[in-house]
Amino acid sequence: MASDSNRTLEKGLEMLFQFTERQPVLAVKDIMTLLDLPRSTAYRLLDTLKSKDLIQECGSGRYSLGLSILQLAKVATAGMDLLQLATPIMESLSEETGETVILSGVVNNKAICIDRIESTQAIKLTFERGRLHPLHAGASAKVLLAFMDKENQQKVLQQLKKEQLIDDIEIVKQALNKVKEQGYVISSEEIDVGAWAVAAPVFGANGNIIAGLTVAGPKFRVNIKQENLITDLLLAKVKELNEKLKVTEINYI
Repeated sequence: MASDSNRTLEKGLEMLFQFTERQPVLAVKDIMTLLDLPRSTAYRLLDTLKSKDLIQECGSGRYSLGLSILQLAKVATAGMDLLQLATPIMESLSEETGETVILSGVVNNKAICIDRIESTQAIKLTFERGRLHPLHAGASAKVLLAFMDKENQQKVLQQLKKEQLIDDIEIVKQALNKVKEQGYVISSEEIDVGAWAVAAPVFGANGNIIAGLTVAGPKFRVNIKQENLITDLLLAKVKELNEKLKVTEINYI
């Protein structure tokens, strides 16, 4: 019985995560397709979420997130000490590099954009808050996976292998170990064409990774000299943030 309840809860949470900035409104048929649900199950979950104001109906058979989500977001934001400490550092890093700076974390074994400071240049990379993507590619994702504890890392790698996003777990592990030894990772066009990025780990007071900080920009604007400069600036800013997190004893996002 408990197992059935857990599966129902998991499906309900998965349903909430289908709503994004790009798709704030979903039809029932969309939800059924995304979650591979029969119509009766989809409507049952929707009714449950509606009763808690987690979603709301906005037209016949169409839904969006409800007012309770705003309340939860308000409470979560109030407790985001990491974000409060990171924002001024991110602003400074973006100003000094001229590129977009992203703070990322892990949710449901995927990388998520927690916040970003966009470049003021005409040509730039933009990242939506809440954007999710697998942990196998891109600087933001790779740094989170490389510094993840071994048990969770193995689970993620097995899932990526199952989804055919990676071929050989051991080869990927070797690459992740090199990232860990180096202390940062650089990626070029691994997710978006023409994109370049460098990321470094953000540690909590207990020494565990809680986020990643990334500088990203168009590849054409980053030559070797600029790459070294941006990497050095990133590592200096991450060191500053890590020291502040240690002093304030923060171990969470």
